Amino acid sequence: MRRMKQVAVILAAALGAERAIAGPYGYDIHNTLMPASGAMAGTSLASPQDAPSAVFGNPATLTQFPGTQFSFGATFYQPVVEVTHDGSVTGAAFSARSGTDVFPVPNVAVTQDLNGLGLPATLGLGLTVVSGIGAEFKDEPRSLGASAELVVLGVNMGAGFRVADGTSLGATMTISYASLDAGLTSAAALVHDIGVRGTIGASQDLGESSRLGVFYQTELTHNFDNLFQVRVDTSGLPVFTDQTVSQPANLGIGLANSSLLDGRLLLSADLLYKLWSDSAFWQDVYHNQLAFSLGAQLTRGPWRWRLGYGWAEDPNRDVPVSLGTLISIRAGLPGITIPVTTPVIQYLQATQTEVIYQHRLTGGVGYRDLLPGLDLDLHFGWQFKESRIFGGHTRADVHSFHGGFALTWRFD
Repeated sequence: MRRMKQVAVILAAALGAERAIAGPYGYDIHNTLMPASGAMAGTSLASPQDAPSAVFGNPATLTQFPGTQFSFGATFYQPVVEVTHDGSVTGAAFSARSGTDVFPVPNVAVTQDLNGLGLPATLGLGLTVVSGIGAEFKDEPRSLGASAELVVLGVNMGAGFRVADGTSLGATMTISYASLDAGLTSAAALVHDIGVRGTIGASQDLGESSRLGVFYQTELTHNFDNLFQVRVDTSGLPVFTDQTVSQPANLGIGLANSSLLDGRLLLSADLLYKLWSDSAFWQDVYHNQLAFSLGAQLTRGPWRWRLGYGWAEDPNRDVPVSLGTLISIRAGLPGITIPVTTPVIQYLQATQTEVIYQHRLTGGVGYRDLLPGLDLDLHFGWQFKESRIFGGHTRADVHSFHGGFALTWRFD
């Protein structure tokens, strides 16, 4: 019976491996790791302070970037996950820390206004990681090898259009490249897939140095073919299974005001709603999620001093939805069928979907014209430690931190 339970956990970990990530919002990043927005807790839907945040956020804000701007930078993100299990699911109690290393996240974007052609529009193109990061406990044998890594790289292209004084509309398309390592070398392989999503947005000048921004993103779906070998048929040939996973659709609204201190103090706030409950596969363990962020930027000469605070609802379901699937495998000569039970899914929530971050504090500094037409931005952030017990048998303690930089060339 114990061996059957162990096999069930390993196979369930395989089916749930694409969940093994830990971004700020579920496994999504949004603009929380961008050059300037990263110092303002990701706040950027109404008045982004860096080109990548416009390209990957609200596309209507692209019109706020004059001339030609090219930004190149990177953020280094470190999640810390500690799990304590009483042994009721895996058969042996353990306490372990995830062995994941620092994840580098590229931030590259270019914007180009079309005023020289007499068009009230700005084009945008960028590259970054839009989702991902992993957790792995392979060094702890009593965890039964729970580990995986998912990285979704996004290329965005789009445009913002000034349709009236103070009013802009925009749209971008994301072409994503997803890489999934399930972590089970004997039953799974590294697989890839391409996905597509769209984003639309609007920006409105409200007067009194205030601006409103709204956006909507569609789901981003990846179909991983032949992901896991689940059994061997009667002729001795391996049988593989596919898996579909979708990033959720997103709704967001932002407000920014720069009327204080003679226009030198920018205050902004974003509200984000993530539709996890409608996302393929994630709907089993996540419910819809609400998040908001506050950001401030003080300008003193060439310096930009930034602070931010973010809060996100814990998206994990208290009672996960049963997968409703029986996994058939061959153990030696006979075949056995094992249900993926609620305690197994709760164990996976603790070890693979432990995105329970709620509070995030960020800061940073920017310096304009470090060289003529060249700006420098630095940022850092800390997601405070949170703890949660899943199913009464597994405790997860998580926190994370990040730091990054970017150089931006401005050609007016």
